[in-house]
Amino acid sequence: MNMQVSRARYRAVSMELAAFLDGQYVEMRILTDSGTAITVACDGGSIFAVQRHIEQMGRDCPEISSWAPLSPANARKLPAPDDAKEAISHDH
Repeated sequence: MNMQVSRARYRAVSMELAAFLDGQYVEMRILTDSGTAITVACDGGSIFAVQRHIEQMGRDCPEISSWAPLSPANARKLPAPDDAKEAISHDH
């Protein structure tokens, strides 16, 4: 991913995937904590790349699987997106 591009950052509260067989693409539908609904259309290759990234994160950071879901009150305590200090990126 080119980190020089302008990026928006949201806190997701819900996500679902929807496959469109005739169009041969998958939509990632995300609902944010502010009520914004975001849809990202992905071709078959890119959605499976997302799957591989998630699997790799699970191997690199197994503690993620033990994290409990945040309550709405605790989610509000997360650092603002611009204040995030660490990120693990698996660019391919």
